[in-house]
Amino acid sequence: MTVRRAVPGAVMTRNRPNPSSPAGASRSRRPASRRTPQDNVRAAAGWVIERTLHSLAPVDSFLAGALTRFDERDQGLLRELVMGSLRWLRRLDQIIADASHRRFDQIEPALHSPLRIAAYQLLFLDRVPPHAAVHEAVEQARQLTHRGGASFVNGVLRRIARDPQLGSWPVRETDPVRRLALEMSHPDFLVERWLARFGRRATVDLLAANNREKPLQLLAFRDRGGRELLAEALIDDGIEVAPSPLSALGLTVRRGNPIASPAFKRGDFYIQDEASQAAALVPPPRPGELVLDAAAAPGGKTFSMLARQPALAAVMADVGLGRIDLLRRNLRRLGRRLPVVVADAAAPPFSAVSGFDRVVLDLPCTGTGTLRRHPELKWRISESEIGRLSQQALRLLDGVAPLVRRGGLLVAITCSLEVEENEQVAATFLASHSDFALLPLAGLLDPPLAGGIAGAGTWRVLTGDDHDGFSVSVLAKARG
Repeated sequence: MTVRRAVPGAVMTRNRPNPSSPAGASRSRRPASRRTPQDNVRAAAGWVIERTLHSLAPVDSFLAGALTRFDERDQGLLRELVMGSLRWLRRLDQIIADASHRRFDQIEPALHSPLRIAAYQLLFLDRVPPHAAVHEAVEQARQLTHRGGASFVNGVLRRIARDPQLGSWPVRETDPVRRLALEMSHPDFLVERWLARFGRRATVDLLAANNREKPLQLLAFRDRGGRELLAEALIDDGIEVAPSPLSALGLTVRRGNPIASPAFKRGDFYIQDEASQAAALVPPPRPGELVLDAAAAPGGKTFSMLARQPALAAVMADVGLGRIDLLRRNLRRLGRRLPVVVADAAAPPFSAVSGFDRVVLDLPCTGTGTLRRHPELKWRISESEIGRLSQQALRLLDGVAPLVRRGGLLVAITCSLEVEENEQVAATFLASHSDFALLPLAGLLDPPLAGGIAGAGTWRVLTGDDHDGFSVSVLAKARG
């Protein structure tokens, strides 16, 4: 049964596309027809999706610029069309292929985005009437291609509109892995590896979570009154929030825009996924610990530790002036004064004489725990990419290992669920560093964090509920 969501409707806007803009790029060769603000949003959505799928850039890099062309209500529709279409891309392509009686790759590429966006509206949204969604896609097709292409779009979408339910367009694939991957719009190889590791029930839950919208989550600070005081301030400003079950200092936004609130300007909270908040506290920091956050930008790991334990001495490092600038801007807004160093974790410019009590390292990874926020990653990840990033991670761990003092901790964090990027990286590192060992976590974590213990020195939470998926490896350096 399809769950259909309403999105904010479009309203009149004074923004007008030009031939160099996303919505106007396709119109330069034809006389301008009468267009609606809604249709401009759909043209912009198509532009964002096309650029995202044909580049290695994150969807946000294209979506952010497109959003500035519209008012707040139209922005909600644009974001929904882009993110929803990318999440359900494979299933949409299958339904479009069935309705057109041809393989999707045989359809003229210029028609892909209008078909996908309209099919998403028909199958998942209920704000726009079906006939309007079909008409707008046909009009857009006329701007992009010949009359025959517009007629083709009209015919395909009218067939879908006659029965706009996912169940009415079943996947007929006989292979169980490929069928599940098609039904839930994921790559075959990810579904296959997750079934083998997590079992069918957990995998189906994981796939479903990846296809849900990700709510905004906030990190509160104990030295600013904690999440109860923050929640009261936000509620007074008309923002609806709820406690995050995974993080004792987390809030999940249910309604409203906290970024426009006085609390944001005061630096009372940091925007961060609750699983990311929790991962930085494995194990919880102690008062007075000297911590190096070796790949710190944008700052979430250190902010999570400071939120839990204000009596923490932290040094933040990252490579690249752009990342350092982002880190400093976040520190200024939060009113935090911490040392910031430009440094490559593979060759950090620190003395290993005294060392740090804890070195925290955000490892490069494929991000398979963040597919609900970054759905475009589903269509880029490959087996070879997992192996390549694992080698990069090992190089960084080797670089920071000498900076951990005797009896200290090396904490490796990823937003990946893949064993090659977590357990296997830790095992390979330990094979060449006999002075390190996995730290048993039993007894060190309180509920609900204790539920994420997945073995000695290993913590993991799968994508689910309102949070992303994260993995942590905790390596302790011998005292002798």
